[in-house]
Amino acid sequence: MKRAVTLWSESGGVGKTTLATNAGAALGRRGADVLVVDLDPQLGSLTDHVGFGDLKRGDRRHLGDALLDEGGDVRDLVVDAGDFDLVPSHEGLANIESEMAARGTNLREFRLRSALTPLASEYDYFLIDPPATLNVLVDNALVAARDVIIPIELTRKGSVSIAGLEDTLDSMERGFRAFDESFTLGILAVVPNEVGDSNIYAEVRSELEGEGKPVTPFGIRKRDVLKEAWRNHVSVFEFADSDETRDLRPYEEDLLDQFDAVARVVERGTVEAAAESDAETEVAA
Repeated sequence: MKRAVTLWSESGGVGKTTLATNAGAALGRRGADVLVVDLDPQLGSLTDHVGFGDLKRGDRRHLGDALLDEGGDVRDLVVDAGDFDLVPSHEGLANIESEMAARGTNLREFRLRSALTPLASEYDYFLIDPPATLNVLVDNALVAARDVIIPIELTRKGSVSIAGLEDTLDSMERGFRAFDESFTLGILAVVPNEVGDSNIYAEVRSELEGEGKPVTPFGIRKRDVLKEAWRNHVSVFEFADSDETRDLRPYEEDLLDQFDAVARVVERGTVEAAAESDAETEVAA
């Protein structure tokens, strides 16, 4: 089933971009055609992670132009990032909100959805990685995808942030229904990220599950190999395959299974898929 998903958190530093990169790679390795859209103009975004940082700078056509010009074709921006295709970000996106305001852009929150519609037949899945700060880029990501995967720290701060994010999504859903009565926003999964061994992690997970939050049955461990993959401008899957990098250590190999489980959540559209094996997924399908 075709699906578009935004990976988003209002809190920075929770591994959102690492999750988006490796979930996209996992989906691609499962045989899907995947387009990842990077909406974050800041340094250290997904575009930098996979080695296309040069495309974020300079006087070149970029995604912001497509959002401002309804006639712009996003296909011209797509680059091959290995396991997935990528629409790279650009520093010019930092000014997109003021440019839209200056031009009096109508329905500005729906521009990304319109820009991606012609590509719907070419890809199985769209993953969108916006900045953490609430702005028109986040609005565009949520309107285009409508399903959200939230990376979270299993801390008291993370627990509070989930409640605040739910309120934000509810408010946005009500607002966008003024333009589209069928508009809905839903949390597809909450993914505990950068998990350690403290008792607080288990306590917060238990609280979130008790509140009915769609928490994945695993947490992605905090591993140095993810930083090494970033420095090499590859996903952890490519890092594991490369002859130019070290082998994964036994305690790091679970990362591949965990990102693959996130890919199953995207495929099936339910957090329960994270606990299924591939054999179970095939039978259920």
